[in-house]
Amino acid sequence: MAIHKVTYNPDYRRGNVHNHGCGFKCTWCSYRLKEREMPCRFLHDDEVKTALSNLDVDRVHFIGGEPTTYPGLAELASFAHDEMGVVTKLGHSNGARVPPEGIDEANISIKTLKENIHVDHCGVPSSMVQSNFRTAYENGVKLDASSVLIPGLIDVEEILRIAEFVSSIDDTIPYHIIGYIPVPDAPWRRPSFEEVQRAEAGAKQWLKTVTLSCWSEKEWSMDPAERDQRYRKIRVA
Repeated sequence: MAIHKVTYNPDYRRGNVHNHGCGFKCTWCSYRLKEREMPCRFLHDDEVKTALSNLDVDRVHFIGGEPTTYPGLAELASFAHDEMGVVTKLGHSNGARVPPEGIDEANISIKTLKENIHVDHCGVPSSMVQSNFRTAYENGVKLDASSVLIPGLIDVEEILRIAEFVSSIDDTIPYHIIGYIPVPDAPWRRPSFEEVQRAEAGAKQWLKTVTLSCWSEKEWSMDPAERDQRYRKIRVA
């Protein structure tokens, strides 16, 4: 669990700090569709700070795997927040840990509220994620939430339960629903676009801002920058 590169998006004036490694073992993880090699080297915190200091940015996002597994996250976040004066965000997180001080925003994935499914398919209890999500909000972290719709496992009804949970904390928290992309050796099918739309419509009964994505395997395998210029990156370290 370590930082292996720093990238820069000039269009959005954003620096990205990339972590390697995740503590969850989600059986539906879409990263199984991509070949990912172990980074050839990892960066020291001073190297990350130097790279960030040389960028003209308004934001620094911590991404890749599960960023909160990196022991130096709090120090890097505080550096970006306090010394650089920029907005800091966990670009994606599984909620295994409460975001440390120095993190302003976080996008947290809520897999399911069902303990047995969460334990069997992710390796940890859902109640821990729910508690950390609530604590992050109480700590003043600006949150987004997301879930993957998986027919036969995490269905439309479960998505609505998650939306209700999020709304019990704050119904203005944005919520994004992702259509599952089949991965090797997993039994579930890809949801239809209409199913994802139905989940979106239902979630809007609880939350003010709900969005969706339903990519094909081909679209997912593309360079993210080809799908969305927000993912355009220039490597700087």
